[in-house]
Amino acid sequence: MFSSFSRLFKPRVEALGLEIGAGSLKLVELSGYPPALKALAARPLPPGTLVEGVVAEPNALSQEIRELLAEARTRKRYVVSAVPNPSVILRTLQVPKMPPKEMEEAVRWEAERYIPFPIDEVVLDFAPLDPLAEVPEGEQVEVLVAAARQEAVASLIEALRGAGLIPVVLDVKPFAGLYPLEAELTRDPEQVTVAVEIGAESTSLVLTKGDRPLAVRILTLSGKDFTEAIAKGFGLDLLTAEEVKRTYGLATIPTEDEELLLDFDVERERYSPARIYDAIRPVLVDLTQEIRRSLEFFRVQLGDVQPEVGYLYGGGSRLRGLAALLTDTLGVSFVTLDPWQGIQVDPKRFDLEKLKELGAEFMVPVGLALRGVGPLD
Repeated sequence: MFSSFSRLFKPRVEALGLEIGAGSLKLVELSGYPPALKALAARPLPPGTLVEGVVAEPNALSQEIRELLAEARTRKRYVVSAVPNPSVILRTLQVPKMPPKEMEEAVRWEAERYIPFPIDEVVLDFAPLDPLAEVPEGEQVEVLVAAARQEAVASLIEALRGAGLIPVVLDVKPFAGLYPLEAELTRDPEQVTVAVEIGAESTSLVLTKGDRPLAVRILTLSGKDFTEAIAKGFGLDLLTAEEVKRTYGLATIPTEDEELLLDFDVERERYSPARIYDAIRPVLVDLTQEIRRSLEFFRVQLGDVQPEVGYLYGGGSRLRGLAALLTDTLGVSFVTLDPWQGIQVDPKRFDLEKLKELGAEFMVPVGLALRGVGPLD
């Protein structure tokens, strides 16, 4: 599996997993192998802390992270984090096979054609898509390239260090979310799947064959679009609209029984599933169309490769009925998975039902935490 975006140095101790999103921080602490859950915490981020994937106020973010660490009651200071999607560009390129140093120069030269920033203003990393393939010297090999603006990386590292943390690895979110799926992905090395993370600020798709990434795409549509549609439709502020979305949101036409459930409460009847569905339906249409176009792009690019299974996660995926809607409209069997599977959890310390409820939102921070206790080679 594509292992990292930028290795700053090898870990000497176990590291925390910290996801820094547009609207929230999420922290997971694992320890040992098999990994055991030691702590988790989440807190909202003040608006404007991140702007287009760049930390606008590193000192303010550092303070938020310090408070998150105190809430989690962790003493660990090594951390694995990820660069926000809006600052990351991911591309699959073909370059001739050559010695590593020469290949690095060739990838950098080829990537310059696809990156909308000066090449000397980005941090760039790459990895062969199939490192075990025996390709003769000079023949073309496929590599996956990840690039991020230096400004975004520098501001993120500044905020982490300002909070007293030592960054071990900066990954990219689309791949971080795959680590909790490893058992599923390796079950059948020939099965083609697509992992779809619907985050607060973007949606990412990673097409895989077994545990080998084939292609990746990042869309601008996100969970925020659903929230804004509800806010506009009901005249609400974004915080209230987010709560309404989580409580009443429905991605399919509601049944009569679902409507009748709200008859007992006039206030709740205001947010009937039918009205919520009407408000978010244009976003649902746009999202399914964008995912369909992405799958078609992958098919054309890779030669009739069609995913059989889709994995759906991210905070925006918690909309009831979304997996069923995508399954019906895209012809791919979408499922949601529990990222805590394979992780030892003490039921005396953690509410198992609550963890399951939070699973979709914690796929990426769990993946980052798994990197903090697993091999990073």
